[in-house]
Amino acid sequence: MKVKRIKRANRILTFFKYNYKIVPPFRVLVDGTFCNAALANKINLREQLPKYLGGDVEIVTTKCVLAELERLGSPVYGALVICRQFTVDMCPHMPHRSPTECLAHLARRAAKGNTKYIIATNDDSLSEKLRTIAGTPILYIKYNAILLDRVSEVSKTAAEQPKSEIDAVKAMKAAVFGEQEVKKKKRKIKGANPLSCKKKKVDNSADAVVRTGERTASSKRKRSKRKRATDPETSNQTIT
Repeated sequence: MKVKRIKRANRILTFFKYNYKIVPPFRVLVDGTFCNAALANKINLREQLPKYLGGDVEIVTTKCVLAELERLGSPVYGALVICRQFTVDMCPHMPHRSPTECLAHLARRAAKGNTKYIIATNDDSLSEKLRTIAGTPILYIKYNAILLDRVSEVSKTAAEQPKSEIDAVKAMKAAVFGEQEVKKKKRKIKGANPLSCKKKKVDNSADAVVRTGERTASSKRKRSKRKRATDPETSNQTIT
């Protein structure tokens, strides 16, 4: 069951990665209901979230979430203690708003900006609002486990919209200009390598002249001296 749960999470995160650029380190924005559920189910969020999401995680909350937990008092004191462990992300609300309004506002801002959130909540009303905001992954706790909510139809439609717009532009161009044939490029005839056509450099140095002179002198053909043959009659007269 655990393997299936992680595989399902990988499929959902892959969708958000390629369509909405939500990549590790994941920025998980938690509210009081999620922390309260984690406490009730004895889930250590710092340990379990990186394992489930398969990457580094930074857990954050907001001052609006902390303000509501402080207002509710002892029934949610444990959730308040957990929330205080995390980084408080800036929200523009003063006076404080409800966590539902605060987190929905940050999710809408994240959809248009560079800071991406995974919203962690067990509040059904907040989850319904988040499903109407494209590119917002939702975490919740159920059956003693952390789970990713299915990809909303709004997120799917928004992800397919750029593809449909490109197809529409291509169709308009085809209607106006007609189908353009793709011309094959002719291969150019390559000439000789210019480096191979370069003339050899003449070495005019003194050493080269001396070496050339030595080769010329040694290559001259030497004449062989022949001995003149003596006349046999002359030699006989001399002897007598």
